[in-house]
Amino acid sequence: MAEPEIIAFTCNWCAYAGADYAGVSRIQYPANVRIVRLMCSGRVEPSFILKAFEEGADGVLVGGCHEADCHYISGNIKARERVESTSELLSLLGLGAERLRIKWVNANEGEAFAGEITDFVKTLKRLGPNPLKKKKKIEQAEPPAMEDIMKETDAYLCVECGKCTASCPVARCDPGFSPRSTVEESLEGMYTDVETGTQLWDCLTCRTCEQRCPYNVRFSRFVRDCRVDAQALGRQGKPTQSGAMYSWMRMMATDGLKQDRVGWLSDGLKAKSKATAKSDIMYFVGCLPHYQVSHHGIGSNSLDIARDSVAILNALGITPVVLPDERCCGHDLLVGGNPDAFAALASKNAQAIKAAGAKRIVVSCPEGYQALSEDYPGVVRGWDVEVMHISELISERLDAGKVKFKDSLDMKVTYQDPCRLGRYMGVYSAPRKVLEALPGVELVEMEHSGPDAICCGVSSWVTCGATSKDIQMARLAESRATGADVLVTACPKCQIHFRCALSGNVPGDREKVEIPVEDLTSLVARALGVKSAGAARKKKPRVPKGKK
Repeated sequence: MAEPEIIAFTCNWCAYAGADYAGVSRIQYPANVRIVRLMCSGRVEPSFILKAFEEGADGVLVGGCHEADCHYISGNIKARERVESTSELLSLLGLGAERLRIKWVNANEGEAFAGEITDFVKTLKRLGPNPLKKKKKIEQAEPPAMEDIMKETDAYLCVECGKCTASCPVARCDPGFSPRSTVEESLEGMYTDVETGTQLWDCLTCRTCEQRCPYNVRFSRFVRDCRVDAQALGRQGKPTQSGAMYSWMRMMATDGLKQDRVGWLSDGLKAKSKATAKSDIMYFVGCLPHYQVSHHGIGSNSLDIARDSVAILNALGITPVVLPDERCCGHDLLVGGNPDAFAALASKNAQAIKAAGAKRIVVSCPEGYQALSEDYPGVVRGWDVEVMHISELISERLDAGKVKFKDSLDMKVTYQDPCRLGRYMGVYSAPRKVLEALPGVELVEMEHSGPDAICCGVSSWVTCGATSKDIQMARLAESRATGADVLVTACPKCQIHFRCALSGNVPGDREKVEIPVEDLTSLVARALGVKSAGAARKKKPRVPKGKK
């Protein structure tokens, strides 16, 4: 193989000084490393590491001060935690945790730095090149012209009545945001202002405005398509976690990765890799394994949703197909302005689903539901797969008298309507029917519910900031005001966003917003007596010789 390429992120005070000491002392080591100096190893975000691999690096080294010597008190501890979680992501993606190392190096430890690079090069030669080096470049199609976007979304019909802005959850918290003014700028030919401004990225694409618009302007689609041109101009808003999620999604759009896709299946859960009958159901897992890692710090427990979903299917007499090489559905890339990567993911998923012989798919993520149902037919020829949310399947089985609950939950709950499940797919009654059927559960509605429900504050990881927090606090306060014991969601991302909002300091009185947030599948599994305790979160061992 060609010589491995290593990117080393080193702290200014110790690791970089150690590398410099190795150089001025003429200590020999392979010239395979490119050093990026930062003030502290704690500044190395997972997005930096993932981007390095996405661009073809064979290995990444994070170097910092010894744990007791950090010039910023605990930056290196944060770096270690981030490297450990990113190693888990690399294992899930199929790149391998051994390609990422962390090493503590003092300013006078040039030999230690040189020895680490020498050993790392040997390991990388054994592993072989980064599989992403062979990836075919996804050709970017010409962005749609603004005139075509306006015609396609009926933006020309806007009469500037302002109902969109008056009903927008973002505009309520940020007076500078206005769907009406964005459309007005496009009507006046101010295309550059639209494509380079921040409003394209502040929009939640929740479709609240579209429900109020008297002329049916499709503003969410307008925003989505305009983002394609904005991306071509180098704009991308301020994505959550600096775009780490987008990196792994783009990685999954390439060939050559041997993913660890089914390691989360606990003992006792029944699943198979291929359909054995025409009536077989496939469970689409989506990015739940990855969210388990990326958001473990807030207790996302995303994999519990996957395990509970399979346990529920098993309790209904279904052994679902779970694909060992499933990819991200691509929804977030499409909404974020990258339709070409979305199409690549859709093609790979379609091939895997066809090879497995699955014709019916159940999902627990509304965004995956919407993508598979409405967006795949536009890019996958002959897509004829039936897709349903797990709440719809359970509702059907309830109507048929095929669900037997065992345990009473004895709680009062309120329900958060996910935007993609509700306003996009029109599914409002199924989750409520399921909740009302659970023994001991009383459902109470929030002031804004059903078609009037307020978004959880973040969409497709496009942006997450003060405005999102304000929206979340208002929604949590509304749920708390119902007197409910639990806020139930039917969307893994809603759960993540609300738990994240409550994980740190909150403005005002915490008691007015504090409420446990659970997924619908968790309550159903508990009532069926099949609730998974959840496999312990596996910690990937740190790479030998890169510990400290």
